[in-house]
Amino acid sequence: MNYFLAIDGGGTKTRVLCADENGEVVGEGLSGPTSLTVSNLGAASFALREGIRQATQNLPPGFTIKKLVMGLAGIDTEIEKKKTEESFRHVLSDFQIEEFQFMNDIYIALRTASDSNDALAIISGTGSNCFGLNSEGQTHKTGGLDYIISDQGSGYEIGLSVLQMAAKSYDGRAPKSLLEQKVNSYFQTASIPDLKQSVYNPVLSKMQIAALAKLAFEATAEGDAAAKSIIDKAGEELFIMAKVVIEKLGLNNRPADCVFAGKVLLNDYMKQLVSGKLSQAFPTLNIVIPTKDPVYGALRIALQSKEVAQ
Repeated sequence: MNYFLAIDGGGTKTRVLCADENGEVVGEGLSGPTSLTVSNLGAASFALREGIRQATQNLPPGFTIKKLVMGLAGIDTEIEKKKTEESFRHVLSDFQIEEFQFMNDIYIALRTASDSNDALAIISGTGSNCFGLNSEGQTHKTGGLDYIISDQGSGYEIGLSVLQMAAKSYDGRAPKSLLEQKVNSYFQTASIPDLKQSVYNPVLSKMQIAALAKLAFEATAEGDAAAKSIIDKAGEELFIMAKVVIEKLGLNNRPADCVFAGKVLLNDYMKQLVSGKLSQAFPTLNIVIPTKDPVYGALRIALQSKEVAQ
Protein backbone atom coordinates (compact mmCIF):
# COMPACT_ATOMS: atom_id res chain seq x y z
CA MET A 1 0.00 0.00 0.00
CA ASN A 2 1.32 3.43 -0.96
CA TYR A 3 0.66 6.41 1.29
CA PHE A 4 0.43 10.11 0.53
CA LEU A 5 0.91 13.18 2.72
CA ALA A 6 -0.88 16.50 2.28
CA ILE A 7 0.16 19.53 4.30
CA ASP A 8 -1.27 23.03 4.68
CA GLY A 9 1.46 25.08 6.32
CA GLY A 10 0.00 28.34 7.55
CA GLY A 11 1.00 31.28 9.67
CA THR A 12 -1.01 30.11 12.67
CA LYS A 13 -1.18 26.32 12.33
CA THR A 14 -0.13 23.40 10.16
CA ARG A 15 -2.55 20.64 9.20
CA VAL A 16 -1.39 17.27 7.86
CA LEU A 17 -3.38 14.46 6.23
CA CYS A 18 -2.11 10.98 5.45
CA ALA A 19 -4.09 8.97 2.91
CA ASP A 20 -3.75 5.59 1.26
CA GLU A 21 -3.65 5.17 -2.51
CA ASN A 22 -7.46 5.03 -2.61
CA GLY A 23 -7.64 8.50 -1.13
CA GLU A 24 -8.92 7.36 2.24
CA VAL A 25 -7.54 9.47 5.08
CA VAL A 26 -5.82 7.17 7.58
CA GLY A 27 -4.10 9.74 9.78
CA GLU A 28 -4.19 13.43 10.69
CA GLY A 29 -1.82 15.84 12.36
CA LEU A 30 -2.13 19.35 13.75
CA SER A 31 0.80 21.48 14.87
CA GLY A 32 2.10 25.05 15.03
CA PRO A 33 2.98 27.43 12.17
CA THR A 34 5.44 26.34 9.48
CA SER A 35 5.39 29.50 7.39
CA LEU A 36 8.93 30.88 7.43
CA THR A 37 7.54 34.41 7.17
CA VAL A 38 6.18 34.23 10.72
CA SER A 39 8.29 31.52 12.36
CA ASN A 40 12.00 30.77 12.59
CA LEU A 41 13.40 27.65 10.97
CA GLY A 42 13.83 25.77 14.23
CA ALA A 43 10.24 26.25 15.36
CA ALA A 44 8.85 25.63 11.87
CA SER A 45 10.89 22.43 11.51
CA PHE A 46 9.65 21.16 14.86
CA ALA A 47 6.04 21.89 13.86
CA LEU A 48 6.43 20.12 10.51
CA ARG A 49 8.04 17.05 12.06
CA GLU A 50 5.37 16.86 14.76
CA GLY A 51 2.52 17.20 12.28
CA ILE A 52 3.89 14.41 10.10
CA ARG A 53 4.56 12.23 13.15
CA GLN A 54 0.96 12.54 14.30
CA ALA A 55 -0.41 11.79 10.84
CA THR A 56 1.75 8.69 10.33
CA GLN A 57 1.94 7.25 13.84
CA ASN A 58 -0.60 4.50 13.15
CA LEU A 59 0.84 3.32 9.84
CA PRO A 60 2.30 -0.19 9.65
CA PRO A 61 6.06 -0.62 10.28
CA GLY A 62 8.27 0.12 7.30
CA PHE A 63 5.70 2.35 5.60
CA THR A 64 6.69 4.51 2.64
CA ILE A 65 5.25 7.86 1.64
CA LYS A 66 4.89 7.85 -2.14
CA LYS A 67 4.44 11.62 -2.36
CA LEU A 68 4.18 14.63 -0.08
CA VAL A 69 2.56 17.88 -1.23
CA MET A 70 2.82 20.93 0.99
CA GLY A 71 1.15 24.27 0.44
CA LEU A 72 2.97 26.96 2.34
CA ALA A 73 2.31 30.65 2.90
CA GLY A 74 5.22 32.78 1.73
CA ILE A 75 6.43 30.77 -1.29
CA ASP A 76 6.12 33.42 -3.96
CA THR A 77 9.27 33.01 -6.07
CA GLU A 78 11.43 30.16 -7.33
CA ILE A 79 14.18 31.30 -4.97
CA GLU A 80 11.82 31.06 -1.99
CA LYS A 81 10.62 27.66 -3.17
CA LYS A 82 14.18 26.35 -3.40
CA LYS A 83 15.09 27.83 -0.03
CA THR A 84 12.04 26.20 1.56
CA GLU A 85 12.90 22.80 0.09
CA GLU A 86 16.46 23.08 1.38
CA SER A 87 15.28 24.26 4.80
CA PHE A 88 12.85 21.39 5.34
CA ARG A 89 14.82 18.63 3.62
CA HIS A 90 16.40 17.53 6.91
CA VAL A 91 12.93 17.10 8.45
CA LEU A 92 11.62 15.05 5.53
CA SER A 93 14.71 12.83 5.60
CA ASP A 94 13.47 11.48 8.94
CA PHE A 95 10.58 9.82 7.09
CA GLN A 96 10.47 7.43 4.14
CA ILE A 97 9.31 9.95 1.52
CA GLU A 98 9.97 9.15 -2.13
CA GLU A 99 8.90 12.51 -3.59
CA PHE A 100 7.94 15.88 -2.17
CA GLN A 101 6.58 19.05 -3.70
CA PHE A 102 6.22 22.52 -2.19
CA MET A 103 3.94 25.22 -3.57
CA ASN A 104 2.23 28.42 -2.53
CA ASP A 105 -0.76 27.73 -0.33
CA ILE A 106 -3.08 29.57 -2.70
CA TYR A 107 -2.68 26.77 -5.25
CA ILE A 108 -3.85 24.08 -2.84
CA ALA A 109 -6.73 26.38 -1.87
CA LEU A 110 -7.69 26.59 -5.54
CA ARG A 111 -7.60 22.83 -6.01
CA THR A 112 -9.64 22.25 -2.88
CA ALA A 113 -12.74 23.40 -4.71
CA SER A 114 -12.03 23.54 -8.44
CA ASP A 115 -10.60 21.24 -11.12
CA SER A 116 -11.15 23.82 -13.84
CA ASN A 117 -8.30 25.11 -15.99
CA ASP A 118 -10.07 28.48 -16.03
CA ALA A 119 -10.00 29.44 -12.38
CA LEU A 120 -8.59 31.69 -9.71
CA ALA A 121 -8.40 31.74 -5.95
CA ILE A 122 -8.32 34.64 -3.51
CA ILE A 123 -6.90 34.23 -0.03
CA SER A 124 -7.33 36.68 2.78
CA GLY A 125 -6.21 35.49 6.16
CA THR A 126 -3.16 36.81 7.99
CA GLY A 127 -1.91 37.85 4.54
CA SER A 128 -3.55 38.06 1.13
CA ASN A 129 -2.95 37.22 -2.51
CA CYS A 130 -4.71 36.06 -5.66
CA PHE A 131 -3.66 33.46 -8.22
CA GLY A 132 -5.28 32.36 -11.45
CA LEU A 133 -4.75 30.17 -14.50
CA ASN A 134 -6.43 29.66 -17.84
CA SER A 135 -6.86 26.82 -20.31
CA GLU A 136 -4.10 28.30 -22.49
CA GLY A 137 -1.59 27.53 -19.76
CA GLN A 138 -1.10 31.10 -18.62
CA THR A 139 -0.96 32.09 -14.96
CA HIS A 140 -1.02 35.40 -13.13
CA LYS A 141 -0.68 36.41 -9.50
CA THR A 142 -1.31 39.58 -7.53
CA GLY A 143 -0.15 40.39 -4.02
CA GLY A 144 1.75 37.87 -1.95
CA LEU A 145 4.80 40.04 -1.25
CA ASP A 146 4.24 40.07 2.51
CA TYR A 147 2.97 42.77 4.82
CA ILE A 148 5.33 45.68 4.07
CA ILE A 149 4.97 45.57 0.28
CA SER A 150 1.50 44.11 -0.18
CA ASP A 151 -1.08 42.11 1.85
CA GLN A 152 -3.80 44.65 1.06
CA GLY A 153 -7.19 43.41 2.20
CA SER A 154 -5.61 41.03 4.69
CA GLY A 155 -6.20 40.43 8.37
CA TYR A 156 -2.91 42.20 9.03
CA GLU A 157 -3.94 45.35 7.17
CA ILE A 158 -7.35 45.38 8.86
CA GLY A 159 -5.82 44.80 12.29
CA LEU A 160 -3.30 47.59 11.82
CA SER A 161 -6.09 49.94 10.74
CA VAL A 162 -8.03 48.97 13.87
CA LEU A 163 -5.16 50.09 16.10
CA GLN A 164 -4.69 53.33 14.18
CA MET A 165 -8.40 54.15 14.16
CA ALA A 166 -8.61 53.52 17.91
CA ALA A 167 -5.85 56.09 18.41
CA LYS A 168 -7.58 58.60 16.11
CA SER A 169 -10.83 58.11 17.98
CA TYR A 170 -9.10 58.70 21.32
CA ASP A 171 -7.36 61.94 20.41
CA GLY A 172 -10.13 63.43 18.28
CA ARG A 173 -8.60 63.08 14.81
CA ALA A 174 -11.67 61.05 13.85
CA PRO A 175 -15.21 60.70 15.20
CA LYS A 176 -15.59 58.45 18.22
CA SER A 177 -15.49 54.78 17.25
CA LEU A 178 -16.37 51.58 19.04
CA LEU A 179 -12.91 50.39 18.04
CA GLU A 180 -11.38 52.54 20.78
CA GLN A 181 -13.35 50.72 23.46
CA LYS A 182 -12.85 47.31 21.85
CA VAL A 183 -9.08 47.75 21.59
CA ASN A 184 -8.83 48.80 25.24
CA SER A 185 -10.92 45.82 26.25
CA TYR A 186 -8.86 43.44 24.10
CA PHE A 187 -5.56 44.55 25.62
CA GLN A 188 -7.04 45.23 29.06
CA THR A 189 -5.81 48.83 29.05
CA ALA A 190 -7.47 51.81 30.72
CA SER A 191 -6.99 54.13 27.74
CA ILE A 192 -5.22 54.27 24.38
CA PRO A 193 -1.95 55.83 25.67
CA ASP A 194 -1.53 52.75 27.88
CA LEU A 195 -1.58 50.69 24.70
CA LYS A 196 2.05 51.52 23.86
CA GLN A 197 3.39 48.97 26.31
CA SER A 198 1.26 46.18 24.84
CA VAL A 199 2.04 47.05 21.24
CA TYR A 200 5.75 47.85 21.38
CA ASN A 201 7.21 45.84 24.27
CA PRO A 202 7.71 43.46 22.56
CA VAL A 203 6.45 44.62 19.16
CA LEU A 204 3.30 42.78 18.12
CA SER A 205 3.87 40.09 15.50
CA LYS A 206 2.12 40.02 12.15
CA MET A 207 -0.20 37.28 13.42
CA GLN A 208 -1.05 39.21 16.60
CA ILE A 209 -1.96 42.29 14.58
CA ALA A 210 -4.01 40.23 12.12
CA ALA A 211 -5.99 38.78 15.04
CA LEU A 212 -7.38 42.27 15.68
CA ALA A 213 -9.36 42.09 12.43
CA LYS A 214 -12.16 40.39 14.36
CA LEU A 215 -12.69 43.64 16.28
CA ALA A 216 -13.44 45.43 13.02
CA PHE A 217 -16.01 42.82 12.04
CA GLU A 218 -17.61 42.97 15.50
CA ALA A 219 -17.83 46.76 15.42
CA THR A 220 -19.17 46.73 11.86
CA ALA A 221 -21.97 44.40 12.94
CA GLU A 222 -22.75 46.87 15.73
CA GLY A 223 -23.10 49.75 13.27
CA ASP A 224 -19.73 51.49 13.71
CA ALA A 225 -19.00 53.63 10.64
CA ALA A 226 -15.22 53.69 11.11
CA ALA A 227 -14.99 49.91 11.35
CA LYS A 228 -17.22 49.50 8.30
CA SER A 229 -14.98 51.82 6.30
CA ILE A 230 -11.96 49.66 7.20
CA ILE A 231 -13.70 46.46 6.11
CA ASP A 232 -15.11 48.04 2.96
CA LYS A 233 -11.66 49.30 1.96
CA ALA A 234 -10.20 45.82 2.49
CA GLY A 235 -12.98 44.31 0.38
CA GLU A 236 -12.26 46.75 -2.43
CA GLU A 237 -8.58 45.78 -2.36
CA LEU A 238 -9.44 42.09 -2.65
CA PHE A 239 -11.79 42.84 -5.53
CA ILE A 240 -9.02 44.75 -7.35
CA MET A 241 -6.56 41.89 -6.84
CA ALA A 242 -9.03 39.46 -8.41
CA LYS A 243 -10.07 41.88 -11.16
CA VAL A 244 -6.50 42.21 -12.41
CA VAL A 245 -6.00 38.43 -12.49
CA ILE A 246 -9.32 37.88 -14.27
CA GLU A 247 -8.59 40.47 -16.94
CA LYS A 248 -4.95 39.46 -17.45
CA LEU A 249 -6.01 35.87 -18.12
CA GLY A 250 -9.07 36.70 -20.21
CA LEU A 251 -11.38 35.04 -17.71
CA ASN A 252 -13.86 37.91 -17.95
CA ASN A 253 -15.09 36.51 -21.25
CA ARG A 254 -15.71 32.89 -20.23
CA PRO A 255 -17.07 30.81 -17.37
CA ALA A 256 -14.45 30.50 -14.63
CA ASP A 257 -14.32 29.41 -11.00
CA CYS A 258 -13.31 31.85 -8.29
CA VAL A 259 -12.44 30.08 -5.04
CA PHE A 260 -12.55 32.00 -1.76
CA ALA A 261 -10.15 31.07 1.03
CA GLY A 262 -8.88 32.45 4.32
CA LYS A 263 -10.62 33.37 7.55
CA VAL A 264 -11.05 37.05 6.64
CA LEU A 265 -12.53 36.47 3.19
CA LEU A 266 -14.83 33.74 4.51
CA ASN A 267 -16.31 36.06 7.13
CA ASP A 268 -19.97 36.45 6.13
CA TYR A 269 -19.80 40.23 5.69
CA MET A 270 -16.60 40.16 3.63
CA LYS A 271 -17.73 37.16 1.62
CA GLN A 272 -20.93 38.92 0.58
CA LEU A 273 -19.12 42.18 -0.09
CA VAL A 274 -16.44 40.73 -2.40
CA SER A 275 -18.68 38.19 -4.12
CA GLY A 276 -21.20 40.95 -4.84
CA LYS A 277 -18.54 43.15 -6.46
CA LEU A 278 -17.15 40.28 -8.53
CA SER A 279 -20.54 38.98 -9.66
CA GLN A 280 -21.60 42.43 -10.79
CA ALA A 281 -18.38 43.04 -12.72
CA PHE A 282 -18.03 39.51 -14.14
CA PRO A 283 -21.42 37.78 -14.58
CA THR A 284 -19.89 34.55 -15.93
CA LEU A 285 -17.73 34.09 -12.84
CA ASN A 286 -18.68 31.18 -10.56
CA ILE A 287 -17.97 32.04 -6.91
CA VAL A 288 -16.97 28.86 -5.08
CA ILE A 289 -16.98 28.60 -1.29
CA PRO A 290 -15.00 25.47 -0.30
CA THR A 291 -16.68 22.91 1.91
CA LYS A 292 -13.33 21.46 2.95
CA ASP A 293 -10.09 22.92 4.28
CA PRO A 294 -7.22 23.71 1.84
CA VAL A 295 -5.24 20.68 3.01
CA TYR A 296 -7.67 18.58 0.96
CA GLY A 297 -6.50 20.47 -2.12
CA ALA A 298 -2.95 19.36 -1.33
CA LEU A 299 -4.22 15.80 -1.00
CA ARG A 300 -5.91 15.93 -4.39
CA ILE A 301 -2.65 17.12 -5.96
CA ALA A 302 -0.64 14.43 -4.18
CA LEU A 303 -2.96 11.76 -5.51
CA GLN A 304 -2.73 13.13 -9.05
CA SER A 305 0.88 12.60 -9.99
CA LYS A 306 0.44 14.40 -13.31
CA GLU A 307 -0.68 17.63 -11.62
CA VAL A 308 1.53 20.48 -12.82
CA ALA A 309 3.44 22.23 -10.04
CA GLN A 310 2.73 25.90 -9.56
